[in-house]
Amino acid sequence: MDQEIKKIVKPVLIILVLIVLFTTILYFLAKWEGITDVTILKSLYMVVITLSTVGYGDLFESYNSSLLTSFYTFTIITYMVAVAYAVSNFTAFLIEGRLRKFFQYKKTLKRINKMTDHYIICGIKDIGVFVAKELDETKRPFVIIEESTAAVELLRKELPNIVVIEGDATEDHILIEAGIKRAKALVASLDNDKENLYLVVAAKELNRQITLAAKFYNPKTVNKLRNAGAHYLVSPNMIGGLRIASELIRPQVVSFLDRMLRGKKSSDTRVEEVIIPENSVFVGRSLYSIYKESSLLVISYAPKVGEDFEYNPDPNMKIEAGMVLIMITSPEQRLELEKKIQTT
Repeated sequence: MDQEIKKIVKPVLIILVLIVLFTTILYFLAKWEGITDVTILKSLYMVVITLSTVGYGDLFESYNSSLLTSFYTFTIITYMVAVAYAVSNFTAFLIEGRLRKFFQYKKTLKRINKMTDHYIICGIKDIGVFVAKELDETKRPFVIIEESTAAVELLRKELPNIVVIEGDATEDHILIEAGIKRAKALVASLDNDKENLYLVVAAKELNRQITLAAKFYNPKTVNKLRNAGAHYLVSPNMIGGLRIASELIRPQVVSFLDRMLRGKKSSDTRVEEVIIPENSVFVGRSLYSIYKESSLLVISYAPKVGEDFEYNPDPNMKIEAGMVLIMITSPEQRLELEKKIQTT
């Protein structure tokens, strides 16, 4: 987008430089012709009234000098070419909708700058679009990076308020604009494994703490993606095959989990997780206190992230910092609980 603005600023700067240049040249030419009362201000005045075609009068009586007359002619022709160049660039800028896109782009950056612990989705042509829909349904902040305008416009019909940067996700400056240094996680869902591998490396360099999920097609790239820093790897083909098998073997379980994990309405309940922070007011209290304050029942827990889960925990069990709680709740209830557990 900055390159588009440069196309407008550049001809304007050229015109200003020409005015300064013509003023300087006229000053020395007038001196050469023996005009005694010439000044820089008068030279600037003559250049301006010449270029603007106002015609208030000739301070230097240029009609007596073929040199000055030739200079004015050259000045007018050069200026007209510069103006034509500027007008053509500005007209193209307006006609092609770049002005509208520019202001929309600046508005997008303002929204992103207010985000912290958000998600970045790179590529929405296949699985990325479903990631975006789920994050939107569960009211989590996210930014989309996508090169295809058509793909963006198609998703906007369903999710009109999405935050999108149209650009190449493998470019560092695009990732920085998306707020990667403040982001919680990034999804690498580009068109091929090489791009996703490069994206994982670039993202890890910009934010060592970020969680990375990557799509892959070729199993040979799995180790490379893991070594590059990807925490979660997803194969669309493998997931699709497992889904079909599950539909055939245990259709009612699949139906239940679909409702829990991918309900179509924001009010639908989901299986959600909440991690207890160090300074939470709930540390040292019982699991029952969560049910008492939010009517949410903890169905499973893990002492720490990455550790094994225990099911049907004792309601009197004490809550510890870093504990992962699994419960069935709506997005609104989860948000309310997250606010409560952050309170110290």
